[in-house]
Amino acid sequence: MAQSGSQLTKIRRTLLQEVALLAFNDQLIDQIDTLPQKIVKDGMSYRCCKHKEMAIVKDRIALALGEIPTVNYYKYQLSEIAQQRYEQVSDDKQKHSIHIIEEACDKCPIDKMVVTNACRNCVAHHCINSCKKGAIRIMGDKAFIDKETCIECGLCVKACPYGAILEIERPCSRVCGADAIVPGDTSTATINYDDCVECGACIEACPFGAISVRSDLLKVIDLLKEHPVIAFVAPSIIGQFGPMVTFDKIRTGLLELGFDDVVEVAIGADEVIKTEGEELLDRLEENGGTTFNSCCPSFKQLVYKHFPELIAHVSTTPSPMLVSVLNYKRDTGRPVKSVFIGPCISKKGEAIREGASLIDSVITFEELGTLFIAKGINLANLNNNAVNFSDSEHPSKLAEHFCQAGGVGNAIKEHLKEKKEINLHTVAGIKNCKDLLKLVSKKKVTHDFIEGMGCVEGCVGGPKALVNHRVAKGVLKKKYRV
Repeated sequence: MAQSGSQLTKIRRTLLQEVALLAFNDQLIDQIDTLPQKIVKDGMSYRCCKHKEMAIVKDRIALALGEIPTVNYYKYQLSEIAQQRYEQVSDDKQKHSIHIIEEACDKCPIDKMVVTNACRNCVAHHCINSCKKGAIRIMGDKAFIDKETCIECGLCVKACPYGAILEIERPCSRVCGADAIVPGDTSTATINYDDCVECGACIEACPFGAISVRSDLLKVIDLLKEHPVIAFVAPSIIGQFGPMVTFDKIRTGLLELGFDDVVEVAIGADEVIKTEGEELLDRLEENGGTTFNSCCPSFKQLVYKHFPELIAHVSTTPSPMLVSVLNYKRDTGRPVKSVFIGPCISKKGEAIREGASLIDSVITFEELGTLFIAKGINLANLNNNAVNFSDSEHPSKLAEHFCQAGGVGNAIKEHLKEKKEINLHTVAGIKNCKDLLKLVSKKKVTHDFIEGMGCVEGCVGGPKALVNHRVAKGVLKKKYRV
């Protein structure tokens, strides 16, 4: 979940709002070059000097424009970058969504085991006795760890009765369950994209805001001005803009933004329940093997990148996002553009890999919120009587619960209850998913169906959710009185 109370969140949202406002007013090219100075002048300066702060702000604005800052990028003005974005010179299909702003990275210490001044040079020397590699000795009345010998097992941390030895890890790498964040040549954090599953946990973990995501904000605003655009909204939007803001109010707000129609992606989830359920039955009849869900792109990428031997277990059923867009375009025959809206960063990658011909853009709830603010739309003050082409179709309770951990598995189990009793297991969070997949790979666990979710608590705990997952789950529970 985005840390709504943190200064970093305020900075990020301020930048997005400023870019959106300029874009809506057709002033982006003329005024974008002055935005870094305006932001820093308004008090959002935390670095050693104004020049470094402005360089970092420029990088953040470039990402808000949809551009990944590179070595060549620095020779361009922001207005030139914005012009390139409008002209679609850059190829979005070959870009990663998550990026580390090198100037913003504080190069946190990478020595994992650190002896503090709390060391008393006691007689027992439990730390020395616990170290099987002989990496600890006494120097200057204090324990000293030889970094060349230490294997960072952590036994000394547990052994010290004073708690004088600390196990320190960079916040970004600590939360990365895929072990994709490593120190670069200059000790700044670096993302190994061969391992990264784009879950986005590192973005909220970095206290310096050095890890950010490329935005489609500018692209969406441009689409809204030029084409009929359909908003495909994830079920996890429930409660995101306040407990009193219903989906009908959100739909009204989206129509006021300029979207031509609004579709609940949970409608596609209803079809996924049936299709994936039948696929599961077929697989069980054929070989009795485990089937993995296909709706979470981070979980799928974890399997594809870290456990290629298990790829055959992933369901071939398209995700609710893809099913919803495909069905809408097929049923209406309308030449429209499609934008998916959710709490998820990895959906940006899924749209490129699997929905290149279907989905034109993906934005998060945070980006959607900045669009509402830029256009002066207060959802709480809107009516519930929006009319659109999809009003006749509503998702089931089971489909709406896809947004929380366990929702997918329980829905499929309920769908198949008259045909077969399903042995299912739910796991959420990339680290937990990885631990379970290791056991599956070694054939130490067997389940008919495994639901893997990249985010703890599922989509309601996504990196760009606006409220705590407990709040969202509470609103969902209240809606169905369960």
